[in-house]
Amino acid sequence: MIKKFLIAALLIILGGFLGYQAPRGPALYSTLMSFGTSSNQDYSTLASHQALLDFEEVLAASRQMVLNDARTEQEAAEGMRWLLRVIAMSVEVAADANPRMPHFQRMDTLVRKVGGDNPDAEYEFVAIDGQYNYKITGNVGSVRYLGLTFNAGQGNTPRRQFAYLSDKTLKLDEAGNFTLILSQEATDIPGQWVQIPDDASGILVRQYIAQREKEELPTFHIEVLGDPLPFSPVTDQEVADAIIGTSYAFLSLTTLHLRVLPELMEKTNLFIEATSESLGGAISGNDNLYMIGSYQLADDEALLMRVQPPDTRYWNIALESRWHEIADYLHRPTSLTLDEVQYSADGSVEFVVAHKDPGHPNWLDTSGHNFGFITLRWLDVIDVKVPTPELQVIQWDDL
Repeated sequence: MIKKFLIAALLIILGGFLGYQAPRGPALYSTLMSFGTSSNQDYSTLASHQALLDFEEVLAASRQMVLNDARTEQEAAEGMRWLLRVIAMSVEVAADANPRMPHFQRMDTLVRKVGGDNPDAEYEFVAIDGQYNYKITGNVGSVRYLGLTFNAGQGNTPRRQFAYLSDKTLKLDEAGNFTLILSQEATDIPGQWVQIPDDASGILVRQYIAQREKEELPTFHIEVLGDPLPFSPVTDQEVADAIIGTSYAFLSLTTLHLRVLPELMEKTNLFIEATSESLGGAISGNDNLYMIGSYQLADDEALLMRVQPPDTRYWNIALESRWHEIADYLHRPTSLTLDEVQYSADGSVEFVVAHKDPGHPNWLDTSGHNFGFITLRWLDVIDVKVPTPELQVIQWDDL
């Protein structure tokens, strides 16, 4: 170790004379640790190594995308952190997933809300594979809505929805318990059967919450049916497939602003209606009618928004950054549910999107962003004509 630091010191001294620039931070440590090391093995041809190299390229391209697409320093800086958060989620739901020994993984955290998700919800994911049969048991809890999206497609293949269940179509007992049997062929095992294809890949669970302090989240447990699978060390290809799945998830989440109504980045202060069919069933809820909009406000402006909610058991509104990331929803009013808003006498709701608190009960905090997306989710009103929100940009002094 002393020898390595002497070499580093010599490099720095020589740099003063020859213009050599020693690496900094972790790169310097890596350089020091590489002196005098060698290996008789060459693992560079492993599929897992190649998959990781491909992920590095995807990350580099995404980093450059943030630099290109950001319009403010705040967006660029938050974009760098956002990439880390998307990596973390992608690793948890793909690289750490194991269809042979599956588990439900919470996708969001107290500070991570990426992918245009609902901050007034919880999302869980479990990886499955069509070559196995599964049994899922659980309880619906007391949340306003529970939805399960069953997806197929593996590796870099685009995901597709092959089945969908909600709290209205799950077969429940009197206590709210359910049992699902997942298999390619029907079995005589008691439970609600879900037929899965060869390339079944995962289940995305949505749990919509109106009042967190009062509602109980659903519970889930999954197991592989049949005799216990024998232990075997992970193979190179299995690790490669996990990394490829991670790359796919990362790429899908980091390009949402380029794929989901990108015209809203230019045509601001308006809403566009969308359904699961138009957004893609693999990433959206079948029971939702979405209204997605965007705002563009100067520092001295605010957005007045009047909404006429339909008669539904759940709806909410949320602000998102350019990267479809929810800001600090735990401590700032960046989203509201139907149980949290103050209604007008005619049943409508007036919102104020503003950079600071205007003293309005339905204030939505921009969190410093002059541009952002606005998402309204209406549940169970796919065939109902819901009025488009009315928007008006006003000066702060006129608010």
